Amino acid sequence: MDPAAMMDFFGFTIGEVERMVLIMSRLSGLFLAAPFFSRNVGPKRIRVILLLWITIVIYPIVPPWPGEGNGEVIRMVFTGVVEFSMGIMIGMIAHWVLVSVQIAGTMIGFEMGLSMAMVMDPTSGVQEGVLANLLYLFGLMLFLLLNGHHWLLEGLARSFVSMPLGSPLPHGEPMITIVLQGIVHMFELALLLAAPVVAAAKLLYLGMGLINRASPQIQVFFLAMPVAQLMGFLIMGLTLSIFGQRLTREMELFINLAFRVVGLTP
Repeated sequence: MDPAAMMDFFGFTIGEVERMVLIMSRLSGLFLAAPFFSRNVGPKRIRVILLLWITIVIYPIVPPWPGEGNGEVIRMVFTGVVEFSMGIMIGMIAHWVLVSVQIAGTMIGFEMGLSMAMVMDPTSGVQEGVLANLLYLFGLMLFLLLNGHHWLLEGLARSFVSMPLGSPLPHGEPMITIVLQGIVHMFELALLLAAPVVAAAKLLYLGMGLINRASPQIQVFFLAMPVAQLMGFLIMGLTLSIFGQRLTREMELFINLAFRVVGLTP
């Protein structure tokens, strides 16, 4: 069917179709980088249908963009790239809270002697450490329980008012400040989450070293590995509730930080 005839059939003008494409561009960037949406789960056809459905729902609240209906192809393509990049930035900064959980899991796995234990994550297509993958899935489950995916969609819908279609990509000192603040806080959170197990493991290895120095006949390092793993899992179990409470606060912080990019939060 001819595209023009199809638009006439559904009652859309060329400008309105352009607006939908730009909305879908920003949403596509979010789907590519945001927690949960970026996971390769389920048929791609369902993901495309979800993307189209959200675009149609958001469309009525989005004001027209400056070049709507003018047929400026180059400007349309450039604006689409800017909107796609904006969605990626929002999703990427919001995703950093779960990246910090992965980093913490990698550090804990190294101290427990599980750094060589790798599993293939089917949702990302890469090999990850067992503990890193486990803690990431725990964080993702907590993100969904807190309706974090709803926060992201609501914030993205509001971003079309605070930063309308056709706005320039955020840049300059404020943008650099947001990115640096997010990166620094991501590594601080990873160290904080891993600190109990890492500190206990260091004390264990120090004690094992002293025992080995006092009595070289005892092969303490053959015992260090299972003891470190048992101790690590015990500490993780005891601190899991604190882990979840802290992660809940940090998720809200990182989502607010992500939407500072489009001027929604101070």
